[in-house]
Amino acid sequence: MEDDDNHAKKRKQDNDHDDDHDDDDPSVLWERCQQSHKKRVKKMKEEKDNLQNEIETMNNSIVGSTSAAAAATSNEDVIIEINAGGKIISALRSTLTLAPNTMFTYMFSGRWEESMKRDDNNRVYLDHDPDLIEIIVNFLRMKKIEDPTKPVQSPMVRIEKRNNFDYLLRYFGLADFFYPSPVFLPLDTSKIDVVQHGSSVTVTKSDNKIKFRKVTGGKKFTFVACKPSLNATSDEGSFWKVTIDVLAGNSWLLLGIIGHLGASYNSHVDPTSYGWSNASQVLHGGFNRNGDSGWTTFTQGECLHFHLKSNKLTMFSVQKSKKFVIDIDTTVPAYYIHFNIFNAGTMLTLEPLGEDEQTRMLEN
Repeated sequence: MEDDDNHAKKRKQDNDHDDDHDDDDPSVLWERCQQSHKKRVKKMKEEKDNLQNEIETMNNSIVGSTSAAAAATSNEDVIIEINAGGKIISALRSTLTLAPNTMFTYMFSGRWEESMKRDDNNRVYLDHDPDLIEIIVNFLRMKKIEDPTKPVQSPMVRIEKRNNFDYLLRYFGLADFFYPSPVFLPLDTSKIDVVQHGSSVTVTKSDNKIKFRKVTGGKKFTFVACKPSLNATSDEGSFWKVTIDVLAGNSWLLLGIIGHLGASYNSHVDPTSYGWSNASQVLHGGFNRNGDSGWTTFTQGECLHFHLKSNKLTMFSVQKSKKFVIDIDTTVPAYYIHFNIFNAGTMLTLEPLGEDEQTRMLEN
């Protein structure tokens, strides 16, 4: 029995001795290193795959959140109460989620409302200027019932709050929804939609030109505007050309810009109206500055070049070889090409201003 124990101890000592020699064998060490490296690589790959799966799950959750919430609440257009800095504002969920793919819509979609801050009465609490939140909600209300032929005007905010309002829109992802970027620059007549008060002016498009002709209404003001808005903030600004083909009875005609697409038939007195009439009038924010800058009147056949840039509207008369300039209100969110026509029979042509004409206008 004792001999067996001695033999077992000797075998263990021999094995331990062999292991000590293996530790000195480079090939054995290399093999062990390779196996260890493979295990680490496998573990890292598994962790990477798990992380990627988590990221994809999260992205799918975010992308599908609005549609999923809408499906869950499609038959339940609930009223949501908001405590905006102490002011209580109520609105339908469908109103608050009108602007697609925005943080504001995600907030009120129904998916994350439980995680939003609440006041003591369980109202959603927004720690922002209540006046600005109310402007946002009221604009969404109007957009919800918008008539495509009379687009809702972007909100006008007092100048002392305009920077804060712009910041808030960017924060909620609403900036492009409230103030869409201009669709064209330079002027692309194929993309222009004409807005008018009534239907007394016919519109004909051809060869990158638009012809306007007042056919009915007799001696009555008619408001005409072109959307989308002009770009006044780019390096070049916006250029366009108007030719007075027929000036019926040498009557009233206003050419210029306006910031209000819902203006009435006498749009020349709108506070966002700027331009020149053939009654020696210069309209500045709806007010007449008679004879300002030496302006007199339009004539039949006259060709007029316009340029809107920053805070200035410029008109150059080819026939008079003279430039006229009006300072405009830069707090108005957007401006549109604007006509006001009085007598039936008056005809105008709108077209882009050529590059050479633009250059000459800037140089003069």
